[in-house]
Amino acid sequence: MMRSRSLAWLLLLVLLAVTAVACSGDEEETGGPAETPEATLSGGFPITITDGDGDEITLAEAPDRIVALAPSYVEVLFAIGGGDLVVAADENTDYPPEAASLATLSGFTPSVEAIVAEEPDVVLISYDPGGLKDSLESNGIAVFMLSTPDSLEAVYTQINIIGRVSGHAAEAQKLVSDMREDIAITVAGVPEGASAPRVYHEVDNTLYSVGPGSFLHDLYTTLQADNIAAETGEAYPQLSNEAVIAADPEVIILADEAFGESAETVAARPGWDQISAVISGRVHGVDPDIISRPGPRLVEALDLLVEYLYPELAE
Repeated sequence: MMRSRSLAWLLLLVLLAVTAVACSGDEEETGGPAETPEATLSGGFPITITDGDGDEITLAEAPDRIVALAPSYVEVLFAIGGGDLVVAADENTDYPPEAASLATLSGFTPSVEAIVAEEPDVVLISYDPGGLKDSLESNGIAVFMLSTPDSLEAVYTQINIIGRVSGHAAEAQKLVSDMREDIAITVAGVPEGASAPRVYHEVDNTLYSVGPGSFLHDLYTTLQADNIAAETGEAYPQLSNEAVIAADPEVIILADEAFGESAETVAARPGWDQISAVISGRVHGVDPDIISRPGPRLVEALDLLVEYLYPELAE
């Protein structure tokens, strides 16, 4: 259990770190480069892209070797046909199954030497500890900082960016188009003006949640749900026990079920047995890999959320 809890904290620390990066400038607030979405769609090389740090990076030709230091980047690359380019992935990568054979590296405490040893043409990062980006660039490696998307639209933009960088722009456009279509069908199933359930999304049991400026909050907004953390105005706020109880969520979504939390542990928290979601049995665990990664499986995440937020639609 200690190992599971440490993984939960690692996830939270990464979220907070990349959120700090994402809030540091106008480019980052879009969840990717400052280019317009239309500009990110053109294929062909050479290309010049402004990354999340505001740096202009030029690639003369499509890369042959990519190190992807976030599980979501790996998922996107495989989904757009660029999986064969990935020579090493973040150590928490566990999807798709084909990625199991990849060499793994730490995206949170990265080793410049280990990355350079993989001889990548391109490295994709979401976190830049200890001057990682500068160190890799001094070794002649192109490094793209991709900040955490703050909305579904920013997720689509980031997928298109990865498509351009990898030489799979057309496939990325197709993936985004398919995601838009699937999500539109899901959203259309929620009647306009449906009674919006109050929802509390738990990142970990110290009561970190999701709010405005996070793509997860945008998922709830897309589904007309009333996120109790919205009033904080923060992307990843830490709520108090009293605040959650006072907000009286009708649905609780546990993104930390894999780390030991459950309907039973939630009900055992002081005062939580009076919360509507606990009384009605609407406390649901979700796979954090599906719901917390800004990639292709957000379609699946939205389907799950609809099931939990609007169970009457399935009747």
